[in-house]
Amino acid sequence: MQNKELVMGKCIELARNVKGFTLTNPLVGAAVIKGGNAVYGIHEKYGSFHAEINAIKNAGEDVSGCELFVTLEPCSTYGKTPPCVEKIISSGIKKVYIGVLDVNPKHRGRGVNILRNAGIEVEYGVLVKECSLLIEDFIKYQTLKLPYVTLKTASSIDGKIACKTGHSKWITGDDARELVHKMRGLSDVVLTGIGTVEADNPLMTDRRKNAVRQPVRAVLDSSLKIDINANIVNSAEYAPVIIYTSENADSSKIMQLNDKNVKVIKVPCVNGMLDIKEVLYSLYELGYMNVFVEAGSRVNGSFFDNRLVDRLEAFIAPKVIGGKDAVSSIGGLGINNMNEALIFKDYEINICGQDILISARINDYAMQAVEFTKNYNVE
Repeated sequence: MQNKELVMGKCIELARNVKGFTLTNPLVGAAVIKGGNAVYGIHEKYGSFHAEINAIKNAGEDVSGCELFVTLEPCSTYGKTPPCVEKIISSGIKKVYIGVLDVNPKHRGRGVNILRNAGIEVEYGVLVKECSLLIEDFIKYQTLKLPYVTLKTASSIDGKIACKTGHSKWITGDDARELVHKMRGLSDVVLTGIGTVEADNPLMTDRRKNAVRQPVRAVLDSSLKIDINANIVNSAEYAPVIIYTSENADSSKIMQLNDKNVKVIKVPCVNGMLDIKEVLYSLYELGYMNVFVEAGSRVNGSFFDNRLVDRLEAFIAPKVIGGKDAVSSIGGLGINNMNEALIFKDYEINICGQDILISARINDYAMQAVEFTKNYNVE
């Protein structure tokens, strides 16, 4: 018998390698134990075979009497592909080990019940926390109907993102900027504000040599001030662009942008700024599960004021900028006393070239899936 935790851990590791390609589907890894060896499979991309099916195929289809490991409860309904439980039953698998049960209301323990009613032994909760963390974005997307938000900052050690003159290139080093390109490539949407577009005229794309997909670029522009010849606008043919603007935006400017393949969406304003939550609801409705915020002080502050950040990627350069008029990484209203300060659920500190990277989880969506799995009673 293979070590359960080692096999499930490998399933998690392999599944994580395709982050960015499954869109609104979760990252899932699986393994078939055949002849004492583990044969693995993953859900490689949206619309393709699920991990369990790939593991069975990789094991040579003849898996009667074998055991199956899967990080997430097998699906039990028709979608882009048939239900995985049907294939598991027909293949003759004798036992299924599951990491975490599916919080998707369409599934939620249904797969377990179907498998057990077919005479297959099922054990769930193997590395449940780790399996839940693997799909934390999916858990939020399914339960709150909002995309998972990662916000990135790049600041000096005194928290500044630009000098008092506005000059900001470059605060962090080459390694940090390369990693940011990778983060963009792993995201469905990169979101920024019109201030950043006007100041830097960025592309906001993944420009690594091995980049294989580009995120949608979303710009918050309440007055629709964006230059019709901005780099983001002129690159819309190969990397989609959405501009969020106010309900009284200039119709002729919208038509100009539409002619350049830019989608313009109107949302309400709150206190003179676009309603960030309405923007996120819109991105959810458009089918985007992961949003990477790479913006300036004002937009960052709005996200934090509204408690809409799930993860923070904070790059800190070993530099001091100083100056009371220099721009800070997070603006907005802020808090009135330290009891209101945002506390990380957990965090990691790593060296990235010459810089420090603090990666922090702010919201914990994994725990609800962990609790559901631990407390689920088979019907």
